[in-house]
Amino acid sequence: MVLSSLASVSAFGADVKGMIISRTGETLIVKSAQGNVTVVLTDSTTTKDDRGLFGLEKQQMSDVVLIPGLKVDVEGTSDDTGRVVAKTITVDGDDLETAEMVQSGLHPPPSKSQPRADSRGPQEQLAAHNEQLAGPRRALAAHKENIDANRQNISANKTADSREHQDIEEHTIALPR
Repeated sequence: MVLSSLASVSAFGADVKGMIISRTGETLIVKSAQGNVTVVLTDSTTTKDDRGLFGLEKQQMSDVVLIPGLKVDVEGTSDDTGRVVAKTITVDGDDLETAEMVQSGLHPPPSKSQPRADSRGPQEQLAAHNEQLAGPRRALAAHKENIDANRQNISANKTADSREHQDIEEHTIALPR
């Protein structure tokens, strides 16, 4: 009789503590001390984070946070096939942050995981960049030459102005008042 009452308790109530190792839609595989357990999410499943010193503050969360690598405490009932239909899933915010970091490392953004459009090696890329810079470098050299020529012209003009100014002073007669 005792054995049959224990069997009925385990058939109705289920508590699973462990880490999510995979998720497909509304089905989680949780690795626990009992082995891998299949957990099914329903519309009535609530996900929460117990916060505060003793976990007295409760924060409701979306089930989207249930990602592989996250430690969970699942309360629910066992169904006919041995799966646990989750009623409440409790997570820890610190564990969630860690699981998110792990997931971001496992699945880099598409821009980094896709092959480069430019498949040339570094030496070829450097040569191509140097070719692109050759035109602007020639233009810069020409501008420097023009600047130097303009400086020489300015210096020559100053000298010529100075001579003309001296000539004017020498040829100007001071008129009496």
